[in-house]
Amino acid sequence: MLLLSAALALLAVVLMNLYQQNLKKELGVAGERVKILAAKEDIPAFSVIERSQLTILEYPKNFLPPRYTPKTLKEDIIGQTTAFNVQSGDPILTTDLASTQDDAGLSSVITPGMRALALPVDKVASFGGLLKPKDHVDILGTFQKPGEGDVETVTLLQNVAVLAVGGRLGSGREVSKGNRREARVSTVTALVTPEEAELLVFAQDRGSLSLTMRNEEDVNTEMELDGKNFADIFRPEVRRRIQRVRDTSPSVVITSPSKRGRRR
Repeated sequence: MLLLSAALALLAVVLMNLYQQNLKKELGVAGERVKILAAKEDIPAFSVIERSQLTILEYPKNFLPPRYTPKTLKEDIIGQTTAFNVQSGDPILTTDLASTQDDAGLSSVITPGMRALALPVDKVASFGGLLKPKDHVDILGTFQKPGEGDVETVTLLQNVAVLAVGGRLGSGREVSKGNRREARVSTVTALVTPEEAELLVFAQDRGSLSLTMRNEEDVNTEMELDGKNFADIFRPEVRRRIQRVRDTSPSVVITSPSKRGRRR
């Protein structure tokens, strides 16, 4: 009985293996497998791909995704810029790379649940062309206070990501009809929540908006900012308080090209 049981168990294993092999053949997943590149973590659009963000997956040859990148191209992929968001575990496709895109799609790089809002700007508000996609800005508004003649400037939003400047996306590509570059920057497209979009649309209809650029590593928000009005300009105590904040903050002093900048 023991020998018969052992023989039946062995036969069951053999039959199961045969069944799995036949099933793999029918499904097309048997045989050669190909190693391809995939995202080890979420890679945002317009990001430079780093070595640590890549991993290797094995795919059945019959089920390879279209426009996949083989393992052998890993060194070529590192340092390239993504055109779209790539989720963790997804294969890296050639169409995910900015260098393969003839035309840019703004909608494909908007984070789900967020909105892209174009804000009208002039040469001064765009920092003379120095503002770039992926920079972060604060948005300030200047309005006449309801029921009063006084005008006040307030900080509306802080640490807002810039998706596009004029027709230029984060990959450096131009997105204008006929692939023609815009002569000047007239809009800055910001990534905002739906509620923030309502606030900004209402604000720009009631006053004027200005941008201040942030350091790329500065993600803190200042929650104790008071609005400033005409009277504050002539209040010495207000100016002294503002100056004390500046005196206690580190700053970079820009000198002539022949001298090195010093940190204070």
